[in-house]
Amino acid sequence: MTRGLSLLVLAVCVMLVAGVVLGRAFSPGGPAVGAAARMVVDARQQVTPIGDIVGAVINENFWSADDPVHPNWHGNYLGRTIARVRDLSPSNGRKFAVRFGQTLTDGQWGKDGYDWQAAFDPKRWDTSVDEFLDYVGLVGGEPYLGVNFGSRTAREAGGLVAYVNGTDPNNQFVQMRIQRGREEPYNVRHWILGFEQYGQWVTGNLANRAFDFANPQAQHGGDPEWFGKPSSNPQFFAARAAQFVREMRSASTIPIEISTPFNNWDLTYWGGPEDSVKAIAGGLGDAVDGLALRFYPASPVHGETDADLLGRPETLADKLDMLRTLLLREEQTDKKLAISDVEYNNRYGGTTDQTHQLVNGLFVADTLRVLASKGVSSAFYFAISAPAGNGSGYSYFEQGDVERAMPTYLATQLVARHLGAEVVASDVSRSRVATADGGKSGSFSYPTLTVLPSLSSDRKTLYLVVINKHLMYDQQTEVNLQGVRVSGQAQIVTLTGLSPQAQAGEVSVSESIRGIGNSFTYSFPAHSVTGLVIPLSVPVP
Repeated sequence: MTRGLSLLVLAVCVMLVAGVVLGRAFSPGGPAVGAAARMVVDARQQVTPIGDIVGAVINENFWSADDPVHPNWHGNYLGRTIARVRDLSPSNGRKFAVRFGQTLTDGQWGKDGYDWQAAFDPKRWDTSVDEFLDYVGLVGGEPYLGVNFGSRTAREAGGLVAYVNGTDPNNQFVQMRIQRGREEPYNVRHWILGFEQYGQWVTGNLANRAFDFANPQAQHGGDPEWFGKPSSNPQFFAARAAQFVREMRSASTIPIEISTPFNNWDLTYWGGPEDSVKAIAGGLGDAVDGLALRFYPASPVHGETDADLLGRPETLADKLDMLRTLLLREEQTDKKLAISDVEYNNRYGGTTDQTHQLVNGLFVADTLRVLASKGVSSAFYFAISAPAGNGSGYSYFEQGDVERAMPTYLATQLVARHLGAEVVASDVSRSRVATADGGKSGSFSYPTLTVLPSLSSDRKTLYLVVINKHLMYDQQTEVNLQGVRVSGQAQIVTLTGLSPQAQAGEVSVSESIRGIGNSFTYSFPAHSVTGLVIPLSVPVP
């Protein structure tokens, strides 16, 4: 009796220590070991169409194969990623979204930003818009282009749109494109008005630095109409952004969709949720099509443990719901603003070991779940790659080596291959619950078992992406599929590793085939992402 009690105490201690090691603030929570969670999917209830949520930002230079100065660099730098990125095309027929532009486009901390005309000089260490669009074509992607709002002018932004989309042979920028060997326009539909103009780290937010557009002593002359009117004031930003929109739309021969920088994911900038919605959506809503957000939750404010990171997609979902509610109050016309251009990764301003680990892959998969289920129109992981030998976590590839796919790449690939055209209704109950420190924001709890269910466009295939964010326990789950007739066997793919800290080369992707019915039980491994392809005997009505 004494020996048995001692062993029991020892086992409990080991489990508690494991909880500290794996997630520090991670609390086992939820029902007892062996109790089944319950997952109900109703394919008859459509939630929302799925947009361009599978995408990433370019953060590395690219040279075309016919580059006159460095033809041998095509297979190096970004060119080495072409096959890998092509393999991220979603199963729903949408293209992998590729965005050209980030905070460096506007300039950082008052420095100059991207000069799209100067980038055509083959001797410059810049990727030109032609080279970017060449890369997008090679990966079979959908291009998204940002303009320099922070250190350039609306006229220059209009010139870029004319170069890319214009057809008037008398337009100087159309002539420039033709002279460079491209007769037909590129017809890029998606554009964004600079990046993170609500933050002091971006050129244009203030009016006293070398290249801030609002600085009367700006080195390149600034933007005289807007001297003394920096983007730190959201009303000034909205008024100037409207000017950009007019120039850009008039320069394009096809309709274009334009998003505007709006806020951080926690909605704390430009006066907070209500003030920023009133200033940006209220002042600019009729002119633009979408509001852009940034989602980098790991921080002292929101927590930095594994448990914190894995819970923040749920917090993002709540913030998106809040934003939708505020927009409904503010919108004065039938036009509905999209939530678009959500850029995301683990943390802002630098990466840590966590960015390289399986836990970040789980975060990416669960973030994609939230983006899809909340109807976000476009989203971008930061970033496709870092240069070879660079250990940054802002990449799909460890040390920039495309043969060493990081967990974030594998998680994105799994979701992309299990993505239908529309999200359908679901409910998960009896999931284990985790509690995290939450940093300065305070502790919070969240369910650790989540699902993204979607239907193919022909409504003959049901896809499930299930994320078990629990760091220690498998979760036995009763799955009930409603409104469908399951036919044949399900194809199952699982991404996991020996621990949440597993990195490239330490994680595994396994595949299996299993016969299932409309109801079945499945054990989802701890710290895993599982994709199921379920064929249906008849299309869902």
